[in-house]
Amino acid sequence: MKILMIDTATENLYVRFFDDVDGKVFFSKEMMTHNNHSENLLTVIEEGLKLNNIKLKDFNKIIVGEGPGSYTGLRVAMVVAKMASYTLNIPLYTVSSLTYVGSGYLNNLNENILISIKAKKGHSYIKVYEKETNRVLVEDIFLTDEEKEKIISQYSAYVVNESNYKLNEEIINRYAVLVDNVHELTPNYLRKANSWIII
Repeated sequence: MKILMIDTATENLYVRFFDDVDGKVFFSKEMMTHNNHSENLLTVIEEGLKLNNIKLKDFNKIIVGEGPGSYTGLRVAMVVAKMASYTLNIPLYTVSSLTYVGSGYLNNLNENILISIKAKKGHSYIKVYEKETNRVLVEDIFLTDEEKEKIISQYSAYVVNESNYKLNEEIINRYAVLVDNVHELTPNYLRKANSWIII
């Protein structure tokens, strides 16, 4: 099964072509575009299609990072994913963009992991996974950087951020959730939370 994976929640644009039958990535590209994802996403996808001599309709599944992250960036990936899914009748799946960019750390965790995406004005989006169990300790949430530091300390968590994002396509596929109604799908902009909750 051929899977198209895209995420534009951060300054990095991520595109993967993944075959979950043999577990191989047959096209991979990530690039820092400084929020110019709209000028690059379709170009990168087209590059991958040409290199592999396939068409978009040949994909059996699309997985898009739904956020949280950059307001403009999220809209770019979401529009492309929804249009491709609807016009070509390809099942669409979503995954948290925090899970997406930190997926490379979610195999056999030996310490708690805090995945972070920068927001504006001293804020961040974060998610915390528990070591060994991969249980989510803190769901996707929007916090001040000061609040984030408290959570890092509380959980003695290893921090995954823009300096060390790492992807694992099998993990992304595992966490992806099928979208029932493509037309009703909107990005998870996640702006404000009154408090964070320890689960």
